[in-house]
Amino acid sequence: MEISHELREITELLVKYHGLHEGLYDLALEFQIAVGAVGPDPASIIPGAMFGVRRIGIMKTERAGISTVDAAQVNPSSPAKKVAAKKPARK
Repeated sequence: MEISHELREITELLVKYHGLHEGLYDLALEFQIAVGAVGPDPASIIPGAMFGVRRIGIMKTERAGISTVDAAQVNPSSPAKKVAAKKPARK
């Protein structure tokens, strides 16, 4: 594969993309499954199943696992900007 990413990297990218700054997140995959007759030709058809990835997302979790991402570490919130007090206008 020319360009590939580990599952943890994809989770980090999604945490950053969605602007999450706190909490633990895991990657979530939603699969779509289809069943039917499959085979290379009509004489070789057998019962089979096909699996496809329908959606990829992230879900908040309470326990850290091997691929869990801590949003506070990978996407810390930027410190609040200090607003200078306005000086009274000179007369």
